[in-house]
Amino acid sequence: MLAGRFAERFEGVQRPQLEVAGTARAFELFCAGVGPETPDLALVTRRMPRAVFEACQTNGVTDVVEIRLGYGAVVLATRRGDIMPVLSSRHVYQGLASERTDGDGFTPNRAVVWADVDPSLPRREIRVLVPEVGSGMRALMEDLILEAGCREVRAIRLLFEAAYRRSKCISLRADGRVIAVGADDIVGALLAAPPGTIAVMSFDQLLRSGGNLLPLSLDGVLPAAASIMTLDYNQAQTIYLYAKRQHGQSRHGVGVVRGIREILGEVTSEQAAGPGGYLTIAGVLPLPPAERAEQRRIADRMITKSQ
Repeated sequence: MLAGRFAERFEGVQRPQLEVAGTARAFELFCAGVGPETPDLALVTRRMPRAVFEACQTNGVTDVVEIRLGYGAVVLATRRGDIMPVLSSRHVYQGLASERTDGDGFTPNRAVVWADVDPSLPRREIRVLVPEVGSGMRALMEDLILEAGCREVRAIRLLFEAAYRRSKCISLRADGRVIAVGADDIVGALLAAPPGTIAVMSFDQLLRSGGNLLPLSLDGVLPAAASIMTLDYNQAQTIYLYAKRQHGQSRHGVGVVRGIREILGEVTSEQAAGPGGYLTIAGVLPLPPAERAEQRRIADRMITKSQ
């Protein structure tokens, strides 16, 4: 969404090329070095740890700009009046994953009703609408629900290679029980779906449903503005954008890549990151006004992170 809006607003600027990766992999790629063959930006769901920052410095990425965009929260919702199962992120992973664990191995997921996942859950068919691949909400769902749900599974922990381990966590079943929908269309799709359907959406979409949809508690916490901003709700994270100042052209035209300064200005603008901004559709809750103003100042001056 951000890439499209940026390309529309700045005529003649090449649309940013995107690569979807987990947060750890995104940091690894971002910190690999400086130059046009390396990423200019990294959009992640947690702050850069000191060890990663030091790795950046070692590899020559010495001028890192850190922008806080807001709070990301992915929620599960049902139509008002439907049965609301009490789910954990582990339940969701086990219900949606393409494979289930069998000892230390994997077998195709053939769970039909939620009670097949856990006998304490209702005998209602597993039917879940999820955002399509490539959307911000899909990335949040993968990071904050699916990976969280599979993290302590023994068969997953035994997998050494990180990318393969992640693929086992986020690969969804393709038997019709999990249906991918455009992120902007998911509310309408849920309202038109059979009873008992659950949908994954942003907190903002839930609020804009006019009370027709209700959130499900997840891991024992109900999503609300307070629980999201305090991060008590586990499926909420602060969203950060990192940029390489060394890649960004200065006002005198010095730099590697055109448009980095502009995209930082765009992403911190009120039309993007403010209340009602288009980033809310992707599930980003705005920062308080004073904090938004501070992030705009950092973006405008390209102030670098000190540690």
